[in-house]
Amino acid sequence: MLPWLLAWSSLILWPGCVSPVALHRAVLAYDEQVARVTREQLLLNIVRASDSHPIHFTSVPSVAATFLFQASAGITPPEGDARGLVAPLINATVAENPTITIVPIEGEEFTQRLLTPIEESRLLSLVSVGTDFNMLLRLTAASLRLFEAGEDRRISNDPSRPIGYQEFRRLVAHLAALHQEQHLHIQRVMAQPVWEGLVRGPLEPHDILQAIEKTYQWQSLPQSGAYQLTRSRLLVSNYPAGAVDLAQLTQLGKRAKEWPPNEILVDIRPGFPGGESPIQGTIQLRSFDSILRFLGVEMINNDGNVRRGHELSTNPARLLTIEKVDTRSHATVAVQYQGQLYAVSANTWDLEVFRLLYQLFQMTVKPIQAPVPGITIAK
Repeated sequence: MLPWLLAWSSLILWPGCVSPVALHRAVLAYDEQVARVTREQLLLNIVRASDSHPIHFTSVPSVAATFLFQASAGITPPEGDARGLVAPLINATVAENPTITIVPIEGEEFTQRLLTPIEESRLLSLVSVGTDFNMLLRLTAASLRLFEAGEDRRISNDPSRPIGYQEFRRLVAHLAALHQEQHLHIQRVMAQPVWEGLVRGPLEPHDILQAIEKTYQWQSLPQSGAYQLTRSRLLVSNYPAGAVDLAQLTQLGKRAKEWPPNEILVDIRPGFPGGESPIQGTIQLRSFDSILRFLGVEMINNDGNVRRGHELSTNPARLLTIEKVDTRSHATVAVQYQGQLYAVSANTWDLEVFRLLYQLFQMTVKPIQAPVPGITIAK
């Protein structure tokens, strides 16, 4: 009788013991595979861009799995000389039925995520969590637009144009060194008017909060009784707020009043740390598509290293090294393309650059209207 009791008790408790273990393993396994798909798609599209092929992404917005745990028991009749003894039969199965939603990134989502320039708030978020400033600008900046003698001069971050690329690297290294020495200030200043008019009734609290969340603010104009909606912009400077006369900032703001929303104002002026090499202009941020194409161009164009007087700890000539390899065994990220295996270099700098690229891609994610089935666990 005791063996029967033990058998039945095991049968009853088995699903409850196994289901958490199965769920734990399934969640971690799905998480790793989705992350791996994203990593390999990033690398694949860099290689595609180096070959002048169009890029394409497919996202996995949801993974739902149904787990079915079944158990059954029975007995077998005695046979031969069993003397009337019966043998228990216990059968248990685990079935997993995953439902994976796969959505190609195309249409409006493709435009918003891949073709729209990165917002300045994204860059500020990455700087605030300690991202290497030199690495960040080399990856996200398309060019520097300098205000010189009443004219604008554009310096491209393009390895295929060596002269301009060298100058861009020198200027970015200068800014990064100031940031490393804690002499660079990144602050919101110089509000730009974007709308002005009459509003029916007083402003509601949610209107004010929504404006603040999007770096806008409302201002009342007592003379006309109207309201003005203004937007603050980022300023990268070598002086803290209040150290420069407001009239000078106002004049600079008038000069750059029409600069696009993907440009960040830079004002490195004499009289403050780093002022021996003044810079006045804007940093133009590029789209994610442009970032991938930049890395693709860099695969086939490489120039010498560029460093400033105060050398940075790391500043390799090539921002991200992608190698042709024979096996995946020692590669953190590798992908097959047209019969050749490509991998991200195992150097710490290259892995950090690729991690930053992954973060930027995740920051472009928009809500996807796709049918997502519920997750159920049946016993």
